Amino acid sequence: MDTLFKYASGMALALFAAGLTSCSKSDETAGGVTDIGNSVAQGIVVTEANQPVARARVVAYYDNWDKTSIEDSVVVEADNNGIFSLKFDSTRSVVIYAENGSESGLSRIQKGGDALVMVGHPRRLESRVAEAKSGYMRIVGRSDVATVKSDGSFAFDAMPVGEISLVYVESDQSQARLNFMTAVAGDTLKIPSLENKNEGWLTISDYHYYSGAAYGGIMVNVPDGISVPQDTATPEPVVPDTTAKDTTAVDTTEELAISLNLHMDGSDSVAKVYNNDGSVADSVNYVEGVSGKGILLKVGQFVEVGDIDPCAGDFTMSAWTKWSGYRGDGIYQLLFAEREDWMTGLSRFQLQYEFMTSSFVAVGDGMDLSGYGYAWLAKGNVERGGTLPMNEWSLLVLVNEGGKLYFYINGVLVSNKAGVPFAPKEVAAPLPFRIGGSEVPNDTWNGAIDEVKIESVARSAEWVKAEYEALAK
Repeated sequence: MDTLFKYASGMALALFAAGLTSCSKSDETAGGVTDIGNSVAQGIVVTEANQPVARARVVAYYDNWDKTSIEDSVVVEADNNGIFSLKFDSTRSVVIYAENGSESGLSRIQKGGDALVMVGHPRRLESRVAEAKSGYMRIVGRSDVATVKSDGSFAFDAMPVGEISLVYVESDQSQARLNFMTAVAGDTLKIPSLENKNEGWLTISDYHYYSGAAYGGIMVNVPDGISVPQDTATPEPVVPDTTAKDTTAVDTTEELAISLNLHMDGSDSVAKVYNNDGSVADSVNYVEGVSGKGILLKVGQFVEVGDIDPCAGDFTMSAWTKWSGYRGDGIYQLLFAEREDWMTGLSRFQLQYEFMTSSFVAVGDGMDLSGYGYAWLAKGNVERGGTLPMNEWSLLVLVNEGGKLYFYINGVLVSNKAGVPFAPKEVAAPLPFRIGGSEVPNDTWNGAIDEVKIESVARSAEWVKAEYEALAK
């Protein structure tokens, strides 16, 4: 069965039992609809910092982009761990909305009936529809509308975070939509002019929004076959790199500013295991690794190797992992992170798996609207159309060369062949470098980790392939 929650480790179904409250006295939906089917959605509400939200109000709205208003709703309340469960009619299009105080967010129910809802402070949204002179804009799952003025401009004062479907309505008919995911950005999103030239889809004239990264504070989602702007600039001539590169899979004698080769079996003197509160872990789980023993971190644990800064220039980070997928308690899992405290801005870089998009993403400065602070690398989970197998040993390698990232899984480049532009966040001093988690408990990587390398050099594709073949089983 295709479900995020089947990967939950030791989580009882009772955790998802949230009290169901109805919008009407006689049934579980508003408007007197009684036949809502027998499907059950199970999910969790978290903040943008990946912390669970206790007692959040969760609403399932029956709505879709081709409608002009919400048809119905089901309301529940999350428990003290942010977990909720609700019944819904799977034959109808459903949007999940959650709120807690002033924070709110939108999401969708996955095919398996699971939902991850991220809440945050609402953003002001400003844009315009090219050549439009009337009508209004709506957000699927919300009742608010924004009037389209004679110059095509419109604005929402308080747009929720998360998965947004922005719809242009004219003459009481839904014309087209723009689907996007919000990134962690400022208080206002300003999206360039929207073109209504693809049947049913709005597009942005700036090609940067379709570069596979979060640009301008959003990550745009368009289906295959939809025409989007392309970068037509003539690329600068590429000067061949004649520097000899090491392509062996063994340690070299070259002198690097950073060169860590960690076996993750308790023998690495520089690697310490901590709990998310900063205390030294007194119980560490070492398991069978890809070579000898590896480490299986408990929720809230991470490995720290000191204040090093591989992001100062080119780098290669690699790790073998036997990944177990979604654990049921957050929207991110971190493999590498140069950070001390995300909430206070002490974060320079992290490589994470995002369950909202089922993708590997490198994050530098989430407030950098240029797109260089948030680099989408590749779809992750094989069972969701990605590239990372579950429950078997795989090698993940991230290379930064000249400000572009190259991401490999099992010796194969899975990110853009031209490299993904990326810039780490500027910080005043080096931060702790962490493996497998952070100060946030839910960030812990869900799977065994072994044979980690962190080097201040950009390794070649041949080197990556040789690394994989040396230990592949």
